[in-house]
Amino acid sequence: MEQHTTIYLVRHGQTMLNLLDRAQGWSDSPLTPAGRDSAACLGQALGREGVRFGSAWSSDSGRAIETARLILQHSGQEVLPLNQDPRLREWCLGHMEGGPNREFLTALRQLDGAPFPLDQLDTHLPQVADYIHQHLDRIGMSQPFDQIAQRLTNAFHDLAQDAAEKGGDALVVSHGLSIKTLIFLLARDRLEEVSYLKNTSVCRFSWDGVQFCPLALNDVHYLSQ
Repeated sequence: MEQHTTIYLVRHGQTMLNLLDRAQGWSDSPLTPAGRDSAACLGQALGREGVRFGSAWSSDSGRAIETARLILQHSGQEVLPLNQDPRLREWCLGHMEGGPNREFLTALRQLDGAPFPLDQLDTHLPQVADYIHQHLDRIGMSQPFDQIAQRLTNAFHDLAQDAAEKGGDALVVSHGLSIKTLIFLLARDRLEEVSYLKNTSVCRFSWDGVQFCPLALNDVHYLSQ
């Protein structure tokens, strides 16, 4: 009998650098009070809806760890171990880390040297990631798109398989560009739904042991309950 596992893929709560409109890749900053409140609200709503996780995962960035722990605490599942996986990290933004988002977006260029139109960034994620790696990284820590895609898909498959073996759904807390990358790879026809991926939004995927099926993207209905 085919068994489906549901993956609740959550963007971390609002952080100080989000509030300051600064680029935040592998660098980190704490959740704001609003970010903590939204993570708690999400946990409470999931608890009321009877969502029970068999496993919980986050990137190893503090903002993702804090968000995941708040969700588990407020859904009544704080005893569930949290797996911290560096493969779920955000993109590294090279020497643009921590700088104003406006400067980072202005620095992005197409092959002909023209700026990337903002409304086309999501559909050109491979080119954007490779441009960052080749031209916006003086520190040698960024990754080309192929490496980013590989680490994220490997992590997503591993955690889905782990959840299926444990017989429960999975909570996964990651980051804006990383979540967009997974949607680019798994549900490209629905990228428009995540053009502005909100903090503490939920993207739900069903996993049947072979493939992922998107159920809901950028879902924030939990936050209004």
